[in-house]
Amino acid sequence: MDKMIKESEAKLIMLDLLNKFSIYCEKNNLRYYLAAGTLLGAIRHQGYIPWDNDIDVWMPRPDYESFLNNIKTDKVDSYIECLQYEEMKTFPFAKLIDGRTILKEHFLVTEDSLGIYIDIFPLDGLPSEAQKRTRIERQAGIYKKLYAFANYRFGTGANLIKKAVKVLLYPFSILVSNKWVCRRLNHLAKGYDYDECQWVGTVVWGPGEKDFFLKEWFAAEKAVFEGHKFTIPGGYDALLKKKYGDYMTLPPEKERVPHYYEAYWK
Repeated sequence: MDKMIKESEAKLIMLDLLNKFSIYCEKNNLRYYLAAGTLLGAIRHQGYIPWDNDIDVWMPRPDYESFLNNIKTDKVDSYIECLQYEEMKTFPFAKLIDGRTILKEHFLVTEDSLGIYIDIFPLDGLPSEAQKRTRIERQAGIYKKLYAFANYRFGTGANLIKKAVKVLLYPFSILVSNKWVCRRLNHLAKGYDYDECQWVGTVVWGPGEKDFFLKEWFAAEKAVFEGHKFTIPGGYDALLKKKYGDYMTLPPEKERVPHYYEAYWK
């Protein structure tokens, strides 16, 4: 690792990844949308939320699967790689990375092949009945806890108690396979056909019910993010209100927490 990458430079690298990804999707007729804090940033700041330092996108499950299949033979660009849990120890969703970089997370040990990245979350179909969606949310929550358990960097934590708990639990963590948890999460997420459902959401990651949306909100529109136009859900107002509440009001300063990592050029 020769040269540390400053946050401002990392944001430009992420924006390059997003640009290349967007062009690739349009060329291959694949649907995608700016997601979560990136969508909020586009609407409220026309770019990154000032204290935010990552990029998220959603892809409907059929397009997500097509994308992962296509890039096996048709890469987004020569230096851009895609991390998938079936091929390496990583997250239960895809990450598009700049292969010229190395990135180290502070609390998880899934970064063996990680570089500066954007997250690609599959949007999956969900049942219309609220009770059934709640059941899926609870099942996913169990798997997400198992995922964290299998991937903690033991001996680290926000305080001494959390560090001690991780050390005590370490012998049991080896019984939980990263790949097994990721497979179970994705199997659960694919239980309903996206194109047949009125409700869709991010099952494999995120806070659960706040990431469950009406599919009618996903009529495609364009919005500006850091001087470039990208696809967003046309029903962004209803979507952001569900996810964040009064999303145009800035949160208290103590809640303006960035994502912690270190990045380097190879």
